[in-house]
Amino acid sequence: MSKKLSLRGTFSQADNARTTDIQVFIYEANDLTRGWVVEAAYLWPKTIRAANGNVNGQMQVSASIATDTIGSVGFPEICDTSDNRQVAWINSGYQVRSGGDDFIANSGNPPGPVPFVVDPEHIVANGLWINATSISDSSTSPVREWNYMIVLKPKRLDPKETILHLIKNVAQDVVN
Repeated sequence: MSKKLSLRGTFSQADNARTTDIQVFIYEANDLTRGWVVEAAYLWPKTIRAANGNVNGQMQVSASIATDTIGSVGFPEICDTSDNRQVAWINSGYQVRSGGDDFIANSGNPPGPVPFVVDPEHIVANGLWINATSISDSSTSPVREWNYMIVLKPKRLDPKETILHLIKNVAQDVVN
């Protein structure tokens, strides 16, 4: 059981907004011996050019990968390591530039896809969801497409272990 699985796709999000519960992976079966570990994950902009209101400034993008939906939470809860449902996090800065064609450029080096910080002690037993937010100096909020890639490694589990991870993965999914 060593074959890796890569999940790739895109999602839309406006600048200065948040998006939650983008379903990336779902596993519904009675096989309690199967699980996955997020080995690596990456996020990068697909839409680099978009009208930004003639602003030269900064944009911060934060995202997390969760093992359950997190609902409509505030900006700070998008990247919350105290939430058991979240297993990977990213914060990435971009330069916002205006000119003939407005664009964003990664502030870091190298300028390619940015890796998530991944919790090494987790098991994906039923699904994965992406949550993201961005904050910009510009009051104009164009909708951008964002690319993601998540690499999963299969893991053989004891059924009792799977049940514990199913509980942990939704442990904070409580409606008050």
